Amino acid sequence: MPGGERLRVERRVAGSTVGYMHHGIDVGDGTVVHARPDDERNPLAGGRVERTSLTEFAGGGTVLVTTEPAAAYSPEEIVARALAHVGRAGYCPVIDNCEHFATWCATGERTSRQVDIVLSRIGGAAARVAAAVSARRILATAAAGTVERVAVRTALGTTVRLSLRTLVPAAVAGEAAALAAEWTAHQNGRSLADSRRAGEAAGLATSAVACALAGLPGGPAGMITGALAGAAVWAGGGLATRAVTAVTRGQTRS
Repeated sequence: MPGGERLRVERRVAGSTVGYMHHGIDVGDGTVVHARPDDERNPLAGGRVERTSLTEFAGGGTVLVTTEPAAAYSPEEIVARALAHVGRAGYCPVIDNCEHFATWCATGERTSRQVDIVLSRIGGAAARVAAAVSARRILATAAAGTVERVAVRTALGTTVRLSLRTLVPAAVAGEAAALAAEWTAHQNGRSLADSRRAGEAAGLATSAVACALAGLPGGPAGMITGALAGAAVWAGGGLATRAVTAVTRGQTRS
């Protein structure tokens, strides 16, 4: 491999089946510069930037090349930036991990898509729950008036009762499904935009299905109403979620 490329290889979180990508910079002579914890079982205990063989970096896995975000420096500059930090102490899986280091060497910005995905989805869950609470208030207000009168004519009835016990778990389940889908798409090498779309699609579907099940006693019409409510709650939290994502990404880059 030519020097200056960002390499990644799948690893497993110690004691689990959860996969993540370990990143490094290819020096071009069969060695890789990468940041890693001193103890893989305790990544919060610190670590350092090391130069190891490509074989050791791979650890038996398949080495892939990362191209996103686009490099801002030439291959020679990227290698020089990486080598200049060999031996530097300091490692944190949230704000100073291997991906932060490799991305900084290539772009000048300390970013990590893996951290962004997790933090944005955690923040998104809070935003979705807030949207669910707001939606429930609207439903409660409407149920005291016109909705009850329309229910008699449409046969939707009052059997579709989307309380917080339904809306909040649906929002959280949707965000969990979105996290899993977006994380998996990223691990499979899909672009930032494609990974995000995969997550949003999974979250929307999960939220809609969860609320549709709550409307099951009302028959097909009840399930449709529930599904639409679940989709609306997911969509309602979208703007807040994007705002949270922007904030968390800004924090991880600082």
